[in-house]
Amino acid sequence: MDDNELMARLALGDTDALEKLIARHRAWAEAMACRLLHDPVEAQDVAQEAFARVYLLRQRYRPDFTFRTYLGVLVRSLCLDRLRRARRTPVPSDVLPEAPVPSAEGEALRREERMRLWDAIAALDERDRALLEGFALAGMSYRELAQRRGMTTAQVKLRLHRIRRRLRAMKEEDEP
Repeated sequence: MDDNELMARLALGDTDALEKLIARHRAWAEAMACRLLHDPVEAQDVAQEAFARVYLLRQRYRPDFTFRTYLGVLVRSLCLDRLRRARRTPVPSDVLPEAPVPSAEGEALRREERMRLWDAIAALDERDRALLEGFALAGMSYRELAQRRGMTTAQVKLRLHRIRRRLRAMKEEDEP
């Protein structure tokens, strides 16, 4: 009896048909899941869940494709769901390494870098410094800055872009 006939019998309520399908395709489903998940235990769970879905969706099965294709789609979908869930699950804080303790040397370097940045900002002409301070410190929008400075929004954006680029270049010159 082929797989499509077994699915037709399963749709009529014959649970022995499901057992035959499981016996025939379980190893293949587990191997496919293991290739995607790289975890044999998870792969067994996925294969079991896939066959549970085969049972639940038995009335909807259409023999347009082979049963193995149908099962493969279920297994792949379940694996992708598990992988997505694993990416979203935060790592428990007791598993994370402790944050490094800041060294006096590191603090001195950061302080020196901040001072160089403030010196570079102080070296800007008054108009550029006012634009940067309004945007970065006061939180003004491009439109607000444009209205206050008598400029267009595009001019403000371009000017801020050039200011940032100049500050980055100054920072890179200072770095060894």
